[in-house]
Amino acid sequence: MRCPKCQSLDTQVKDSRPTEDSAAIRRRRVCLSCNFRFTTFERVQLRELTVIKRNGRRLPFDRDKLARSVEISLRKRSVEPERITRSAAAVRSRPISACWRARLKKGTPFIRRPAPPLPRRRPAPRRRRRR
Repeated sequence: MRCPKCQSLDTQVKDSRPTEDSAAIRRRRVCLSCNFRFTTFERVQLRELTVIKRNGRRLPFDRDKLARSVEISLRKRSVEPERITRSAAAVRSRPISACWRARLKKGTPFIRRPAPPLPRRRPAPRRRRRR
């Protein structure tokens, strides 16, 4: 593991324990070069999930990116950040949009729908000028 302060590869694990939900391992590390202490979270990755974009490109799935994007989109709603994090961790292999809709629909105050189109107004008839 590279030290975030001096970029040295000589680091030592001082403490290691599972997180509260046992989905990751929290490790306290110390750099042997500069004695800087930092924390890393390690998650078991059984298989690499791939995101298929609309244009056909394939990108590796990033849980943190998904959580940040959903947090931004739900900024003005009353959804706890912990719920977003749990939902991001629960994404497995089905389409992400279906997964998020199912998880966030429970307890979401409202779902925004597009407004109906406005009726078209006819222009007012033109008045003739008298000479």
